[in-house]
Parts: sequence; C-alpha cells; structure tokens
Amino acid sequence: MNQIKTICSTALIVSLVFGMALFTACDKDIKYNDTTLVRPCDNVICFNGGACLDGQCKCTQGFEGDKCTIKWSDKFVGSYQASDVCQNGIFYNVLINPVPDFAWKIKLQNLGKFCPGTTITAEINPEKTSFIIPLQNTCGNFYLSGDGNLSGGFINVNLKNRDSLNHTTEQCSILLNKI
Repeated sequence: MNQIKTICSTALIVSLVFGMALFTACDKDIKYNDTTLVRPCDNVICFNGGACLDGQCKCTQGFEGDKCTIKWSDKFVGSYQASDVCQNGIFYNVLINPVPDFAWKIKLQNLGKFCPGTTITAEINPEKTSFIIPLQNTCGNFYLSGDGNLSGGFINVNLKNRDSLNHTTEQCSILLNKI
C-alpha cells in the first residue's frame, strides 16, 4: 500500500510541476512597445524604403503618405503659365517634370528670360511646399540659382542670373499659374 501512495504522490507532483511549467510558458503580458500589447507593425506595409515605427510608416526622403507612396514632386508637376517681372506683360509656358530617380527633385523647363528653353533642376525642401534651385550653368556664361514656393495652384519663383563673363547679376520674380 505504501508503494501505491508513493507512486500516486510522485505522479501528482510531476503533474503539478508539468502543469505549472506549461502555464507559465504562456506569457500573457508580452509588451511589444510602451502603448500596446499587440505588434503595431504586423499589418503595416511601407513602400519606397519606408520603415514601420509604432504602427506608422516613416518615409525616406522624397516620399510621404500613409504607405510612403506619394512623391514630393507630384504636387509640382504640370504645365504652368508664367508671368515674369523681367518680361513686362509677356506670358509664356513653363513645364515642370519629375526627376525619375529622385522623388525630391523637379525639372523646370523654359523658366525665365535667361537661356529660354533650357531645363533647370530644383530640389524640394523637406516641408514639401518649397524648393531651392542650386547654382547651375544653364547656357554659355549664365549661372542660375533661386528658390520657389507653392501656394494653392501657384508657384512663386525668385530666379537669380549670374553672368560670369560680364560679372553682373540680375534677379527676376516669376509667378507660375497651373494650367
């Protein structure tokens, strides 16, 4: 009879230890961050090099939106009618295109009276409503630089021309109205 009690006691102790080990292995309080008990990035897909952080996409330079699918350049691209204070009363067309491999750059074609028909490259600022035109040689001895600001369907551009041969500088303010 003593043997049966020993066997039953041992079996009960083994069962209790096994049950405790099984129960504690199921940790119900797994925290993945400070605010939630779920994995916030499990169902979040970020494109164009974006990464999920606390359930939201953090986009790389040149992209924005919930899934990083909107290019910064998209809001600037199009055809515009330009009025230029350096060309009193003359209206002309300007075309803005994206730079394919750089979502934060645009190309402005036919902007201003300096080197008409040429293309200038601009870089969109991180706040996504303005751009800078870094100093660049457009034709001959002319070097252009400047900046622009998007407001509604208009872009205000300040363009500076430096003539390296004659050592002169001229500035123009140009208003672009999206067509």
